[in-house]
Amino acid sequence: MDYVSYNGEISRKLQIPLDQGFLYGYGVFETINVAQGKPVFFEDHMERLKQSALVMGLKLTVHPDQIWMDCQKIITKNEISRGGLRITLSKGLKADNLLITARENHYTRQMFEQGLKICTSDAIRNEKSRLVSIKSNNYLENLLIINEAKARGYSEAIFYNTQGHLAEGCMTNLFLIKNGRVGTPARDCGLLAGIVRNRVIQLLKANHIPIEEGHYTSDQLQAADEVFITNSLMEIMPVNQVDQWCYEIGSKTLTDHINTLFQQTWGLE
Repeated sequence: MDYVSYNGEISRKLQIPLDQGFLYGYGVFETINVAQGKPVFFEDHMERLKQSALVMGLKLTVHPDQIWMDCQKIITKNEISRGGLRITLSKGLKADNLLITARENHYTRQMFEQGLKICTSDAIRNEKSRLVSIKSNNYLENLLIINEAKARGYSEAIFYNTQGHLAEGCMTNLFLIKNGRVGTPARDCGLLAGIVRNRVIQLLKANHIPIEEGHYTSDQLQAADEVFITNSLMEIMPVNQVDQWCYEIGSKTLTDHINTLFQQTWGLE
């Protein structure tokens, strides 16, 4: 993925602004799925980027329509049919900087069919943190923990909060299924409410599938029939194992049915 957009200028040379965003991680970003050559849930991402910027004291001066056009230029230049975009807004010296980069999407249908093996982390998510609900550039803790998990043969690690309730994964949101009912940690558990997480909740309500945002323990995780995780690039991903606990996957599961509804509803097939 050679081409990037830096403050509206399309270039093959990646420019790294030596601003507070680069030096101190003072910035926010969005990762956007690209399917069939189009950004997915673009308006949702722009709204969250705007809200995150407001909390962080950043100024998003570029209109979403212009960002959309710049995204389309990057998609065209990089010849992307399926992939991802990252939009980063960082604290500048005089004005804040907007960088758009492209990447591949490594999540495959085979991974969905096999499910992922994930683990719990002994690190605790602070649900009171000012940054926990913001997609900020401060991702070092998450990266360290997911790298440790991958070294042990896992694809993701999930956190408990200070109260012992499930919160989120390093890169994902978590859903549990028990007796046909879907549960996901509530926002006050200490999590970034992902775009796909929110869309899945909306989808379940529209299709009269019981869904509850609540406070879930290790015992409830262990007792679940199915587990799946979400983020913008993987969308909905079945989990076949968490630590030593195994879960149902396959075409007859509720997770598979939810994924089918998701693909059909938003034309992502």
